[in-house]
Amino acid sequence: MSGDDQTVDLTGEPASRLQSAVFYALKELAPGQSVVLVTAQEPTLMMQSLDLQLGHKLAWAITEADARWRVTVRHRADAPARDVFDLLLRGHRHLDRLLARSQRLLNDGDVAGAGPLVLEFARLLARHLYVEDEMLAPFFGLAHAPGDPASIMVREHADILAQLELIEDCLHETAAGAGEVSAFCAILSGTLAKHEHREEGNLFPLWRAAWARKSAGKREEMMRRAEAALTGGEGRRQKDEG
Repeated sequence: MSGDDQTVDLTGEPASRLQSAVFYALKELAPGQSVVLVTAQEPTLMMQSLDLQLGHKLAWAITEADARWRVTVRHRADAPARDVFDLLLRGHRHLDRLLARSQRLLNDGDVAGAGPLVLEFARLLARHLYVEDEMLAPFFGLAHAPGDPASIMVREHADILAQLELIEDCLHETAAGAGEVSAFCAILSGTLAKHEHREEGNLFPLWRAAWARKSAGKREEMMRRAEAALTGGEGRRQKDEG
């Protein structure tokens, strides 16, 4: 804990109002900042609920002494990834931000400025989908019936890549205007948002349960491989290498 940590003493807060008080203490938490919460109630479930409510932006450590709990909370960007799902969630948020920045430039008519961001988005997306399709799906070995979450994920990935290819083709056509590329990006943004929501809500809980049944050694090895792949060090898709 650094001397810059803000301490919020909530030991006198009624249990019925505690989560709301913590929400307001953490909702503006930004990278580089940290908050220490002091509570009279065990905070694990509360922190998990708040992390979900705040878009998985929190990282925390809990200590207990004399029937009080201290929760040191940082922005997740400042903390190492906790598991492979943390890596994927961070990837989702980063991809969303890249695509949004591209769209803003395209809406301003700046195709030249948006181009490099779209290409970076394409590279990172290819790595992300490789990890999910080629590494994690076989690792968990879940059934691939037509309607199960893993099969839906793979099918939606193919649709996302087809939409992305259309955008890249438009960028390489000198006749394509910013409005046309922006329209395709808007469609992809909507598709991606729905896909991430279904993936995080339907598939990841199943994968988390399977993850918990793996040995510590297997989890560590998969974590290492996934981190390497997401940074371009292992098994990239052909599109990513081009």
